[in-house]
Amino acid sequence: MTHEHDWLQHIRANRVVAYPRDYGLWRNKFLTQSQYLTACRQAASNELELYTAVYSDYEISNQLVTELFYDIDVDHADTHRSILDNQRELINHDTNVHDISNKIYERADVVELIVQLEPIISKVRSLYSGRRGVHLHIDLCPVRVVDLRRASEHVAELFGIIDVVDKQVLGDWRRVARVPYTYHKLTGQECVLLNPTTDAELMKTLSELLHEKFTCKTCSYTMPMPSETREAATVLGEPPPCISYLLGQLSAGQKLSHQARLHLGVYLLRIGLKPDEAAILFKPSPDFNYETSCYQLQWLHEHNYKMYSCEKAKQYGLCPLPVDGCKYAPSPNWWF
Repeated sequence: MTHEHDWLQHIRANRVVAYPRDYGLWRNKFLTQSQYLTACRQAASNELELYTAVYSDYEISNQLVTELFYDIDVDHADTHRSILDNQRELINHDTNVHDISNKIYERADVVELIVQLEPIISKVRSLYSGRRGVHLHIDLCPVRVVDLRRASEHVAELFGIIDVVDKQVLGDWRRVARVPYTYHKLTGQECVLLNPTTDAELMKTLSELLHEKFTCKTCSYTMPMPSETREAATVLGEPPPCISYLLGQLSAGQKLSHQARLHLGVYLLRIGLKPDEAAILFKPSPDFNYETSCYQLQWLHEHNYKMYSCEKAKQYGLCPLPVDGCKYAPSPNWWF
């Protein structure tokens, strides 16, 4: 039986650039996915400890949050017996407690803690630490934050766990956490994966909340608009190089390829323009047709199209930079 899918999901390798990333107690570096999986297999098969950083170097350098990490153990929870009494709006209680607690055999106090946390555990990626408690990894759509500690505290308050989490790890960009299916050195017990995923609707709700309250508000730019529509559109974040490149070609009167029109059109829709507004930006094109452009953009809007990934954009000749030279890699869809 292989755990590779759960290991990669644990470090969110499919969402943003996942390497380099700290691992182990001495903060060595994982440089590739292969190195990470090799270490995971060795630790699992030999019943060894293994840690990995919650955030990759890329996430840290860009203040990009893809999850919130919480450590809760029985020592903190003993004095708070009703953790979740008032937290029913965000979390729907629908998982069988017995199925979860039955995975932990040795510690009755830990089982009791898991039962208390079950409404949260049933909705977020979570792990039994192998000794005294539970690790919660609340996955998010990538969002930039100016204060990770305040953002972590805010979500903990919403979930009613602020008084039972380990305060020392809140907002720690360099925090390491135990890897599923590895073992706790002191107890010899396996770190059991209680829930492999965060509920998609919850993830979306929390991401939007953090974006509204804690994102970098000053990172914005103004896109000039033709006189036929708005004077300007203010957009969070600077435009990806591929978009600036395509806008430059368009302004110079060059004819864009089908892939270039799709990529640029989807971007304009994702930053908030209506199809008829976005259509006017294609006016400098030598084959511009307003009705056709509106129809095509409306189609993209209704079918929720996404921009090309950085690798795909490079293949189509839409990006002027090496993929690893762009801060929006591996995909601008996680930013806009």
